[in-house]
Amino acid sequence: MKLVSTLALSVALIAGGIAAAPAAAQSSKAAKADKGKKDAAKERKFAFSKEASKPIAELQAAVKAKAADVPQKLAAAQAVTKTTDDKYVVAKLHLEYALAVNDQPAQSTAVRAIIASGGADAAELATLNEYLAGEAARSGDPAAAESYYAQRMAANPTEIANIVNLASAKMALKKDNEALPLLQKAIAIRKAAGQNADESWYRNAVVIADRQRNGAVAAELANEALKLYPNKENFNNLVAISQPMIAKDEEAFVDLLRLMQLNGTVRSSTDYLHLAQYHEFGRNWGEAKSVLEAAAKAGKTSAAHSALLAKVSARIAEDKAALPGAEAKARTAANGNLALSLASVYAGYQDYTKAADLYSLALQKGGVDANLVNTRLGIVHAMAGRRAEAETAFRKVTGTRVPLANLWMAWLAQRG
Repeated sequence: MKLVSTLALSVALIAGGIAAAPAAAQSSKAAKADKGKKDAAKERKFAFSKEASKPIAELQAAVKAKAADVPQKLAAAQAVTKTTDDKYVVAKLHLEYALAVNDQPAQSTAVRAIIASGGADAAELATLNEYLAGEAARSGDPAAAESYYAQRMAANPTEIANIVNLASAKMALKKDNEALPLLQKAIAIRKAAGQNADESWYRNAVVIADRQRNGAVAAELANEALKLYPNKENFNNLVAISQPMIAKDEEAFVDLLRLMQLNGTVRSSTDYLHLAQYHEFGRNWGEAKSVLEAAAKAGKTSAAHSALLAKVSARIAEDKAALPGAEAKARTAANGNLALSLASVYAGYQDYTKAADLYSLALQKGGVDANLVNTRLGIVHAMAGRRAEAETAFRKVTGTRVPLANLWMAWLAQRG
């Protein structure tokens, strides 16, 4: 019986935000730049034009007194500025006033005017551009933020804040091909320094790699995120990333669904029903019953669930009575196929010790898929709380089942 595609996990990968500096912090940067330049301005010799000298002096006095007519004095001074010094000082006085009255839009306007004047030196320009970059990100202008952070990164290619915020801007502009390498660079820099990269960087990078259908990169990043930040969201993300690879093997997909059921990520009543039907088709009445009971506990049942539950429940007593005879045949069989089938039945009845014994017997007799058997041997040890034995079995898995074995080990690691 082939499982239908509705069993695919529908888990939204959560993109952790890369926050822009808050308005207060940005204002602080602008204030710092302004204060730092005030002392230098006292020593700096300005050459004002004849027309601007008096309006600038009047504006300076009004700003110092926080007078009500500062806007009028500012307009008058702006109307007559001619030289670089005229424009620079008027813009600086505008910024000083805007900071004093906490006028965010005016601060941004003044900062732009200082830059446009041509009077700021390289150090001041860097601080002012940092302010504008943060202001652009905060106000929802990713194109402007991209431009500013690109300039800052060009000047300092290894500054983490510039790299990550440029990546954030590019994500907002849907430039995934440019954002992913930036996030990977930020992660690599932190790792090289012996530090953990932020969880949000991993989350964003996983989302992008998954959108690009780069499963190998997405899985690598999702695994790293889970190791550093072992929480349910990162585990579910790793499940979602790994699922397309695992789903190519129907038996492996069943083992993934077992894990999803344990982790509470089987999403709908239809998914539970299809999984129970799969076990019923394979004459694994015990596990079919367990799946249907889990669906009922999760509140995801229908009339079809009830009918199937009644059907499989009616067969369990007879099935259990036949197990000893079947086990005797499995132990004398020429190969491990019967032991493998019987082990799955015992596992369905949650007799994990007997199941582990029969899976080991199947491996000993041979003629079975060792990767499948070791996966299921690991699962029953995990279910029985035998972590060391489970990990030993999972580590023996090779080939296409490796991602599945890794997921089960990640689940074990979360349980401690």
